Amino acid sequence: MKLLLEISMECESLARAEAMSAATALGGRPRAVREEPGVLVMETSADPVTLASRLGLCHFVDEWLASCKPSELDACAEEIDVAGPIRVRSTKVGKCSVDLAAASRRVGTIMGNSRGVDLHNPTSDIRVVCSRGVTVGRAISRIDRSSFEKRKNRYMPFFYPASLHPKYARALVNLARVRPGGRLLDPFCGTGAILAEAHLSGLRAVGTDLSEKMIEGSRRNLAHVGAEAELLVCDVGDIKRVVGQVDGIATDPPYGRATSTKGEKIPELFSRSLRAFSAALGKNARASVVTPDLSLVKNADGFKLVDSHALWVHRSLTRHFCVLERT
Repeated sequence: MKLLLEISMECESLARAEAMSAATALGGRPRAVREEPGVLVMETSADPVTLASRLGLCHFVDEWLASCKPSELDACAEEIDVAGPIRVRSTKVGKCSVDLAAASRRVGTIMGNSRGVDLHNPTSDIRVVCSRGVTVGRAISRIDRSSFEKRKNRYMPFFYPASLHPKYARALVNLARVRPGGRLLDPFCGTGAILAEAHLSGLRAVGTDLSEKMIEGSRRNLAHVGAEAELLVCDVGDIKRVVGQVDGIATDPPYGRATSTKGEKIPELFSRSLRAFSAALGKNARASVVTPDLSLVKNADGFKLVDSHALWVHRSLTRHFCVLERT
């Protein structure tokens, strides 16, 4: 099946990678067939509703119907075959010159003549996405972006600065490509944001932290959002002994800014952590790691760096979402 994903432009490369990784984790063997700003058309066997339920950096998952140039939209609409009645909504990405209201009227008129129009309870909810070209889809699932906002750390019972926004924590979880029911570890679990997103994605979440205060804070936050995780006080170097084998790792280690490294230098902490990750993961398993400096994860023993995505935070901090594959 070909799906049209209307992806977030907040960190577009990360959004694309998250979508492909989530579909892979679902066994969908995705293949990108069209990419434009804000648009990803993929061919995959992944269930679209399940896929949408896992994504953090996406707005809609649609059934792909057609792609064309803006000048070909009328002819394109005439060829689309869907059940009626229909409703047509248009959106644009970037500097697209298409008049959205006019596009909706034209497509609605062409398709609605034979199928009927129902603006409140349509059988087919048609999405016209204008980017460099025009892509038309039938809406299947809308990602509830507001749910991620409600899980922001400022609204949790245990607050700590520098916690990842839930939508980025969800993307980090998906980058690890853990299958449903698999065991995902966050060895620096902090406030539990990554663990919450792992649980809500259908994974078995495991969190460790050297600080008992953080473990208890994670426990409170997880209960607040209705999530669960196995929580253990543990130094990162002991995760293989304490936790055992895991299917993937997703983590945002301390940088020594708003979060403490207990006096350990950042390069030493990352080097020691990556050795521990390698011991806890099987071959080809993935660790998705946030770092302020790519040099901290390049050439890590036991891993190859397969992908990275830069997210600018402020003048002195850029977060790099890195995907490491166990060799």
